[in-house]
Amino acid sequence: MVDNMLVDESEVNEGSTEFLVNSPVGEFSVDLKSYEQAKTNAKEQLNPPTVSLMREKIRDFVGGNDFWDSRYYDEKLGALIKYHIDKKFSDYELVKEFKHDGKVEVEPSYASVNISHDKSARFIQYGSRFYQNATEKCVVYCSTEEFGTDERIVIVSATEGRGLELIEELEASFYAEGVLKNAFFDMQFNFIKRSETVDDLLAWNTDVRKQLDKDVIEFLNVMPILRKNGLPNSRGIILSGPPGTGKTMIAKSLAAKSNVTTILISAEMINQKNEVKSIFRLGRKLAPTLMIIEDIDTAGTVSRRFTDHPILGEYLQAMDGMEPNNGMVIIATTNHTENIDPAISDRPGRFDRIIDVPLPNFAQRIGIISNILGKMPTEEISESEISKVANSSSGLSGAWIREIVQTAMIEAIYAGREKVSAADLDLGLNDVLARRGLAYQSTPNLSSEIKSKNAEVYTH
Repeated sequence: MVDNMLVDESEVNEGSTEFLVNSPVGEFSVDLKSYEQAKTNAKEQLNPPTVSLMREKIRDFVGGNDFWDSRYYDEKLGALIKYHIDKKFSDYELVKEFKHDGKVEVEPSYASVNISHDKSARFIQYGSRFYQNATEKCVVYCSTEEFGTDERIVIVSATEGRGLELIEELEASFYAEGVLKNAFFDMQFNFIKRSETVDDLLAWNTDVRKQLDKDVIEFLNVMPILRKNGLPNSRGIILSGPPGTGKTMIAKSLAAKSNVTTILISAEMINQKNEVKSIFRLGRKLAPTLMIIEDIDTAGTVSRRFTDHPILGEYLQAMDGMEPNNGMVIIATTNHTENIDPAISDRPGRFDRIIDVPLPNFAQRIGIISNILGKMPTEEISESEISKVANSSSGLSGAWIREIVQTAMIEAIYAGREKVSAADLDLGLNDVLARRGLAYQSTPNLSSEIKSKNAEVYTH
């Protein structure tokens, strides 16, 4: 209570912000809520809130309120999505684009990104674009993460929530018709050229080729029918066999024949947790997708026998987790089937089939030798000579058989000749058999040697 002023408590209603005050000059009412609002208004008039120059321009352009919606993307994926902005907003008028240097409008910052194996393009990395069409205006603002490398896209609209809708439309358009759709690339977004000649280097095993044509090429074609009938439309295949039997080349041959999105995963590309989940999530968005996992057993990534298998759980969850891999065919190669954990290989929905890729038979070895000789300058080499080399190379992988012919070419060059002869082919065979034998000799046990030396009697 202030001197000579009393609050009439009988006139105070519970929950009310208004009350009566008795004063020497009479009664008057006070509303605390109105009083606090008046104080706020006075402060804003005396010290009005400042709005950045950029925001003023955006408000003037969109006409009224400005609602900002944003999303962050990994560096390379974000660059490709920013590149796609041109296509998504092609039916809008680009009123202007700029960035601020102090208070001056300057050209936005552009960067380059690969959009195919042999082509790159520029994209807006930092700056603003003012777009309009007959029904709306919006601002697309691009930047990078303040303390990182992630790419950021902001869309501003006068209507609350419209910016988020436009971001989602941009993403949907990118996954449906952007540069990754039907492309061949690895999990670091390096584009790979589909080889038109890979089949020339392969001497296919008839049974393997027939099985893969059915399980991959034909399966990709019937995926829409399976999906329409509510049937599983994903498949996992393991290609297993000794090193050098052409498993990776077979996978690349399938990639060349399949005009769908193809993604290559290899162990050395996995640098941190959740990368496997992320690339599978991307594969689902770009489906139909052929996913190739190269050397899935490398570094014990899928074997519980190893003390550290940090991405086993990621593979399991990606193959058969909460999100179905509809529209995806997953091919994994391995040199060691015994290292693959049963949790991955012995369960439909993860890998449905294991296809053995054996060492080349006699007919395949003839095919490999003949194919490579056909690409080299050669003297006339009889079929019987080729058959003799093929017969003597039993048990060799396709990689070793190719080495026979390449070594024969080197022998011819050493001898000062430009063409490979039958004699060179024999020299190449003998050289490879000797080297291959050394490659399969076990390394001497160092500890055994030390024990042996320590056991010797030492006399002066």
